[in-house]
Amino acid sequence: MILALLPLLAAAAPTPAIGVDDPDLRCMVAVSFAMGAVHDKGADPDMVEAMSTVFMYFLGKADARHPGEDYGRAFARVVAQPGYEQQLPADLKRCGGEAEARGAMLKDLGEQLKSLAPLAPVSPG
Repeated sequence: MILALLPLLAAAAPTPAIGVDDPDLRCMVAVSFAMGAVHDKGADPDMVEAMSTVFMYFLGKADARHPGEDYGRAFARVVAQPGYEQQLPADLKRCGGEAEARGAMLKDLGEQLKSLAPLAPVSPG
């Protein structure tokens, strides 16, 4: 009987707060800084949209592990770390590499899906 309740108890346990060293949180913060920088320079809307997509990718990863996290407070904890400005370029490089790799994977997946089930022409109405 107790074994049957374990999944329910585990689901009810609170999720620990995301740590300042969480790589996905750090990517969200880094991408936010980059988005702010390009937005202030009047960036191309397509660039801002692409960066928003990258932000959402990292948010989805982090939120899957920490649902309901207060990301405003989490961001503040990361930025408040002494020397964060010096770590930002390394975070941007790491996060950019991960985002590029995931983008390439998605492009390859799209090509595979086209060959598996080609779309039939769709007519309106």
